[in-house]
Amino acid sequence: MTSTTLFRDLDYAPGSVGDIFRLIRAGEATSRSALARLSGLAPSTVSLRVDALVRLGLVSEGGDEQSRGGRRARSLEIGASSGYVGAMDVGANHVQVALADLAGNLIVVEDLPVAIDEGPDAAVETLWQGLTSLIERNDLDADLLLGVAIGLPAPIEYPSGRVILPSFMPSWHNADLPTLFAAHTDIPVLVENDANLIALAERSEDHPELDQLLAIKLGTRIGCGIVSAGRLHRGVGGAAGEISHTAVIGESTIPCVCGTANCLESVASGGAIVARLRLLGYDVRTASEVVELGRNGDARVLDILRSAGTSIGGVLSSIVNFFNPRDVVLGGAMSASAPLVAAIRAELFQRCLPLVANDLEVRAARRPGDAGVRGASQLILEEVLAPARIERRARDLDDATTRQSA
Repeated sequence: MTSTTLFRDLDYAPGSVGDIFRLIRAGEATSRSALARLSGLAPSTVSLRVDALVRLGLVSEGGDEQSRGGRRARSLEIGASSGYVGAMDVGANHVQVALADLAGNLIVVEDLPVAIDEGPDAAVETLWQGLTSLIERNDLDADLLLGVAIGLPAPIEYPSGRVILPSFMPSWHNADLPTLFAAHTDIPVLVENDANLIALAERSEDHPELDQLLAIKLGTRIGCGIVSAGRLHRGVGGAAGEISHTAVIGESTIPCVCGTANCLESVASGGAIVARLRLLGYDVRTASEVVELGRNGDARVLDILRSAGTSIGGVLSSIVNFFNPRDVVLGGAMSASAPLVAAIRAELFQRCLPLVANDLEVRAARRPGDAGVRGASQLILEEVLAPARIERRARDLDDATTRQSA
């Protein structure tokens, strides 16, 4: 198996330990009897599979379920306390670090200052120290950390996780973060585009398989994550959703590696707006400070924000007409700018076909403050709890038990 092979992409046998765990985790069956009915396996075989999962600490049996006649079945639940994962959302000026249990519940979230312009090697060292410090301060067992996922504001090659031509962090080009983290840990480390993580976080909790959505990250840069039929769409190499290098009407205020004259990112991103305002004499350095200036009602700032929103909405309208999503979700620091968002909405509903606009909802992320780390925790949980990986863990447990009894 190569270093870029993901367990979640590997096949698993129907009715295996991994498959039974998948059914429990998805909530499709929450008792041994329900598993037998759904899988078609003999009750004795299901019990063997569940017992293996209980021994691994991945499943526990809770209170009795409602009886269908006869003895009440005991409910099966994910053993949330048998391990946890790390999640990081790296921005231009800070990183948000979180820990989540195996049920996907965030245990703790914390913001840390990280200077990504120092390069990936120094950043990885800081990120790992920040994560381990968070684990220690929350009295968690470091050995139960099962994996880490990291979101970056850059194109990410799939499945290798390499950073490719990031527009405002050129020293990160070709950075292989999984390999850099391997100097600190042997657990799985996944790297993903930050907008893709927002898209994962915004999937429907009840029926994610029905979701068709675009998640737009409006921060220092502009990114787009795509969910189709409930699944993240990355394209062949991971570049799906890179809308920010589309040419627009306007004047670039920051350089971009894409080579397109007046691309959306160089004209309308948070970084571009900061640069434009600084040229006009404003003392502003971050996207959040731009949002605050807009709240104060400065006429020049409002004009710039509306112009940027019109450019973003114009590019999005073509994508929305093509994809016909149910939701366009806006996240990132600039999504808190009312004039920017209003201009995006106006452009979308003016330019989109009626058949598209009738079912379209343009909304803010449900919990914008931690959308990135929520998506990252979902991503890494899909890997560390993949049926094929659970199957391997069950085999390793059986082998260990056999050696001990020999």
